[in-house]
Amino acid sequence: MFTTPYSYKSITYQRKVVAENEYIIEYVYSFTGSSQKKYLVFFELYNYNVYVVKFCLRERKYYSDRFNRLTNLNECSRVLTTIGQIMKETYGQNPYASFGFIGSNLPNEQTNNTKRFKLYSSIVGQLISPVNFDHRVSVKHSAYLLINKDFQEENLLSKIEDMFNRIYNF
Repeated sequence: MFTTPYSYKSITYQRKVVAENEYIIEYVYSFTGSSQKKYLVFFELYNYNVYVVKFCLRERKYYSDRFNRLTNLNECSRVLTTIGQIMKETYGQNPYASFGFIGSNLPNEQTNNTKRFKLYSSIVGQLISPVNFDHRVSVKHSAYLLINKDFQEENLLSKIEDMFNRIYNF
């Protein structure tokens, strides 16, 4: 489990407006699962070298609930391993990178402490060393933040929280 990623490729990147005077760069990757279904992985680069990770089936790319649906393809561990490999590559290219994710809620599930959040948090907590990253959790938002300890910015956590509050009205 969590050993063999799928082969992936970088597709594109683009600058996107997320709020007034707030921009991100969205890096998009693609891979094909064992089911022959294609996945898209989005790495959104925010200020302070924070990458927010999202993924979905390519066929659901334009659906508003693309992050809230299960695939039922039984590929979870290899999909997450592939995303971990992309994170590792990103970290190799940007040694100050921090990472975050939100465990999206399933239909008819509350947005706090979601099933996905519990699963992803458990995996990240076991596989990513606290030596290099400070693990910060928000059960209320089902959000997980890995703050890079090598990025020396005063009050970094507060600045990141303020940024996300400005953009997403948390």
